[in-house]
Amino acid sequence: MSRVLRTSWLLKPTCAALTLGLLSFGACSGGGGKGGAGIGGSGYKADGTVTEFGSVFVNGVEFDTSAAVFEIEGASGSQASLILGMRVQVEATLDASGTKGTATRVTFEDELEGPIPAGGAITEDADQENKDFSILGVAVRVNVDDTTFSGLTYQSLALGDSLQISGFYDAAGLLRATAVVKKGAFTPNASIVEARGTVASLGANTIGLRVGATTLTVDTTQADLSQVPGGLAVGQVVEAKGTIASDAATSILATAVKLSTAFTDGDTLELEGSVTRFVSQSDFDVEGTKVNASGATLDPTNFTLALGERVEVEGKLSSGVLQASIVRSRGGERRAHATASNVNVSAGTFDLTVAGQTVRVKVTTTTKLKDTTAPQPPLTLATLANLNGKFVKVRGLEDASGAIVATRVFAGNLGTVELQGPITAQVIGTSVTVLGVVFPVDGTTKFSDSANADFPGGQADFANNVTLGSTPIRVRDKQVGPGGGSNAFGVADQVEVQTP
Repeated sequence: MSRVLRTSWLLKPTCAALTLGLLSFGACSGGGGKGGAGIGGSGYKADGTVTEFGSVFVNGVEFDTSAAVFEIEGASGSQASLILGMRVQVEATLDASGTKGTATRVTFEDELEGPIPAGGAITEDADQENKDFSILGVAVRVNVDDTTFSGLTYQSLALGDSLQISGFYDAAGLLRATAVVKKGAFTPNASIVEARGTVASLGANTIGLRVGATTLTVDTTQADLSQVPGGLAVGQVVEAKGTIASDAATSILATAVKLSTAFTDGDTLELEGSVTRFVSQSDFDVEGTKVNASGATLDPTNFTLALGERVEVEGKLSSGVLQASIVRSRGGERRAHATASNVNVSAGTFDLTVAGQTVRVKVTTTTKLKDTTAPQPPLTLATLANLNGKFVKVRGLEDASGAIVATRVFAGNLGTVELQGPITAQVIGTSVTVLGVVFPVDGTTKFSDSANADFPGGQADFANNVTLGSTPIRVRDKQVGPGGGSNAFGVADQVEVQTP
């Protein structure tokens, strides 16, 4: 899909917070360290998600939003219509330092709206972290940590629910939801559905609309096309609104089709999304926008660009190509879930205690920080000490010292201790080693493949299916108590092979 000025899942995790009136996005970076400092003037556009409520920062830039216009689903609105996780777009001007600016417009448009078919299916992965379903035939995934829900929960999601989805598409065309809002009950031929995609084909009164990996049929016979100046054409990115005959239908009788405005050459952009096409560092797409990062700084420096990686790109658009100055990882396959201690605000580090050992975590100005147990004041580098003693979930990349350079840090309620990374050593019946932690195992520890099926021969079979130094594994250790682990805390309950 071509990249357009639209909701995006970036108002990026580098922010300390963004307030739109009373609404804030971010709570991430603390004070300063913006990679794009020095960009001045107009033509600045930030594309990303609402991440916090608090002060006024977006992508490490402090914005004055007092005079900003809010456009919500094509109509005049306000921050009251937005929730955490919704993808928005901010147009602004920046001063010469690139650290302060004035927002002129904030726009929200969803990616998809409609019902989960009552006769369809909602499937959950073995780790109980993701649920997959379809709306209008478009594949959608929600995540227990990364998706915000309004009017429902991850657990209560049900067949027949009519939903508004905000998020981004990955390389496979799967819509990864960052925010989900439950709408009113679906009525065939009456309830309005919406889909945003690329015009793949045109008939006399029809559009083949490519949405993710699905092509929808849009009947434009009765549609208002006044917001498509010059008429429809293959390759345009449009939003179609209309009705469907049943909750399982993939053909929309459109009431309106609206053209999405493309980024303009000369724009300074900050956008985040999945790498949806990759040839080389100088030739790849982030959700349809062509990017040349041949001269860009990678953050962290050991980050490797590849298809499917979740990234944040900053640069200037020239001849339709984003000439990136910085590419930041927003994912990373190293994970650690445990209690935080030894917070060092000045150094931007803290420790996680796992099986009596510590894993060092490094926080940078581009780390997405969120404390669900105490959202105010927003969690930033300056308030990092608030993590002491809290259960924290970390995701990021491992540096040369063995520390996790965090792309995301979430503080929440006590949960299962986890470590994920390449297995580096093991002693049958005694331990496995990951991220420098020698994790004890015993006779009750389950050893599972990537589909969560147990190896019949336990650790001996597991050992024959992993390669030391490269195979990613996840180790789980449940807390003591009802529903807890089958062995002592500090001894692994499960060791599972992960898909690379």
